Amino acid sequence: MTNYPLLFGCRELVEGKGFFARVAVSGRALLMDENGEFWVEGINPGGFSAKGANPGEALAEFCSAFRAVLLDIASGAGSFQELKDEVQKFFEETNAPALRDWEEAVQRVKSGQLDAEWLNKRPAETRLSIEVVEVSQPAVTKNEMGEAALAA
Repeated sequence: MTNYPLLFGCRELVEGKGFFARVAVSGRALLMDENGEFWVEGINPGGFSAKGANPGEALAEFCSAFRAVLLDIASGAGSFQELKDEVQKFFEETNAPALRDWEEAVQRVKSGQLDAEWLNKRPAETRLSIEVVEVSQPAVTKNEMGEAALAA
């Protein structure tokens, strides 16, 4: 099994009871190649994962799973503030076992033992964040694609 330490970004627009919100995350995930079967496991935020036939498909499914969690939180939130609080709590849930594997994989990248030429590289120390903003006037200029990079 090969583990790839990822830094990922996803941006989603969610609808709640009387509000719209834009959620932007810069988080950590672990891409695992288990004999040609690919899994992406969330670290920050933790508690969800996805599977795919190749790394790209696994990452796409991972972003869909992230969106599904956000939609579930939004459907239960009675207000924008409640959504914001619950999304922050979700982001802070760290998957400790995956984090240990992620840190080991970062060391393998830094020592040159592991590479993924199909991914951009960013410093492993890149700041993690979650931003939840109430949207009062949606604008096309806010549309951005998600991204993934190898933590180096």
